[in-house]
Amino acid sequence: MGNVSLGTRRSKQKTSRHTPVFIVLGLIFILALIYILVSFYYNTRFYINTVINGVDTSNMTLQEAGEAIQREFKTYYLTLEGRNGVKGIIPGEYFDIHAIFDGSLEDLLLMQNNFKWPLELFKDHRMSIETMPKYDEDLLKQLVADLPFFQDENIIEPVDACISDYVKDSGYEIIPEVYGAKVNYEILFKAVKNAVENLEPALDLEEVDCYIKPDLTTQSPVLVKAVDELNKISGAEIIYEFGKDIEILDGNQISQWLSLTDDYEVVFDKSGVKDFVDYIGKTYNTFGKTRTFKTSYGTTITVKGGDYGWWLNRPLEVEELTELILAGEKLKREPAYFQTAQQYGDDDIGNTYVEVNLSAQRLFFYKNGKLIVESPFVSGNVSRGYATPTGTYPIQYKERDAILTGEDYASPVDYWMPFNRGIGFHDASWRSAFGKDIYKTNGSHGCINMPYNAAKTMFENIQRGVAVIVY
Repeated sequence: MGNVSLGTRRSKQKTSRHTPVFIVLGLIFILALIYILVSFYYNTRFYINTVINGVDTSNMTLQEAGEAIQREFKTYYLTLEGRNGVKGIIPGEYFDIHAIFDGSLEDLLLMQNNFKWPLELFKDHRMSIETMPKYDEDLLKQLVADLPFFQDENIIEPVDACISDYVKDSGYEIIPEVYGAKVNYEILFKAVKNAVENLEPALDLEEVDCYIKPDLTTQSPVLVKAVDELNKISGAEIIYEFGKDIEILDGNQISQWLSLTDDYEVVFDKSGVKDFVDYIGKTYNTFGKTRTFKTSYGTTITVKGGDYGWWLNRPLEVEELTELILAGEKLKREPAYFQTAQQYGDDDIGNTYVEVNLSAQRLFFYKNGKLIVESPFVSGNVSRGYATPTGTYPIQYKERDAILTGEDYASPVDYWMPFNRGIGFHDASWRSAFGKDIYKTNGSHGCINMPYNAAKTMFENIQRGVAVIVY
């Protein structure tokens, strides 16, 4: 009994040691069988997750895949979305879309089988067949041309951005472009072809950028440059003060002198500046005008002639004003003058002047309204044709120790104050008497001969530009 029992235990132990080996071999056999079966199965079918030209052909045979792709083509249509809610549809059957494989499916399956399926079976396989789809391109062209985007009621022409007219306080601005809704047929057809050949269900016209754009936008450098220059020039502000009268030259007037070429180059019409300067000259020049004057004797007279008064230097003012405008300057300006007067207004003489009464042979020099000199004098010799001209003149300059010369004389004087070319005030030491009727037969060559002390006092108090009223 004991021997038999021992032998039985040894047999069971031997069997149990070989059991794991059998299990492993069995598993290997099963896996090998599965591999063979799956390999055989996928030798004629496409892998899981295989998509060909947008059609899921997972686990399909060549024939099944071909039929599935053809079914997809039969139901295919392309939806197009454009601006302003305009849409269009192109059904595939209208342009005979279909697939011609020409062995391409077989080539894809053969390419698949070159892989080791355990690694590739569950991957995402997206493949395309170059020979598909096929369609009638002429029909497709006509279908695209008949889309709503090309109908007159849906076409909106694009409009270029442009520059506004000048507006006070805001100047010039760029008026934004209008994109409109006008489609470029060539670009759209190319995009439609690409969508069809990839069986895409929809096409957004904005995304494929097929709308005709304006040539100029708010960001176009040529417009930005032009509006900046226009605003710089029209932003100039030149203020002239003519006493109580003020003239302001600003964008309201300057803008009338600005224009643009077809290439948006800024053109500045300088003739406008000339017209403006001419206006200033005509309005405020007092050179040589006829004046009403109240004499020291209390009478009011009219004095004609002479060259006293404001005299605008128009060429220089045009030149300098143009430069200021183009630079966009803002400032107060004193115009360029050939000659100035004591003050602006109807009374441009002011309260500093010399009054010369030829009939009375007496002069009065007022400075800031105060009488500085009152003196007799001897004026030009009437009998010899040297009568002193009447009119209003400015003191041209003053000079000490001058020598006055003429055809038949050379007279040294201590104080010389010319006001009418070679005619002026001066001391006359060679005379012992002044005033009365001396000038009629024994007068000067036109100058105002004065007593020494009177000439000295006038010289010490008078300045260039002071008015001299001779009547």
